Amino acid sequence: MFKAIVLACAIATPTDCIEFHDTRGPYDTRAACERRAMEMGRDVGEMVNGMQPKKWRCQTLKKGMLS
Repeated sequence: MFKAIVLACAIATPTDCIEFHDTRGPYDTRAACERRAMEMGRDVGEMVNGMQPKKWRCQTLKKGMLS
């Protein structure tokens, strides 16, 4: 199981960053998680003015963890 996480930083202050954690998952496959991370990255700029996605990752969840 995987959880999508996107790191977005302020355009004006690149050291001012926020981690966005997916609320739809977890995902059974890494490929599904990667698709969701890309979707989240595209949405960040629309949802939070002045933020730009910088990095993403799919965090592996330990057995029994849901998020």
